[in-house]
Amino acid sequence: MSATMLAAALWLQPAWAQVPNEGRLLASNCFQCHGTNGRGGFDELAGERKSELLHKLNEMRVKSARSHIMNAHAHGYSSEQLALIADYFSRLPKP
Repeated sequence: MSATMLAAALWLQPAWAQVPNEGRLLASNCFQCHGTNGRGGFDELAGERKSELLHKLNEMRVKSARSHIMNAHAHGYSSEQLALIADYFSRLPKP
C-alpha cells in the first residue's frame, strides 16, 4: 500500500477509530446496553466527562453487586480498568 493510500485510509476512519483503544475492549461489554461506542442505547456514554463517568463507576463498585446490574458489572473491573473505560468514552464525540 502506498503512503498516499495509507494516509487516505487513516483519514477516512470513523471518529471512534481515531480514539486510543486501550479501554475499547473493556468498554465493549457496555455496548449492548449503552450502544456501540456509547451511542444509540439508553444512557449514552460517549463524550461524557471522564471524572463523572469514573465517579459513577466507582460508586457502583462499593454497592452490593446484587442490588443493580450495573453494580455487578462494576465489581468485575479493577480501578485501573474502570479508568480506562471512562477515558475511552470521554474521548468519543457526543452523539
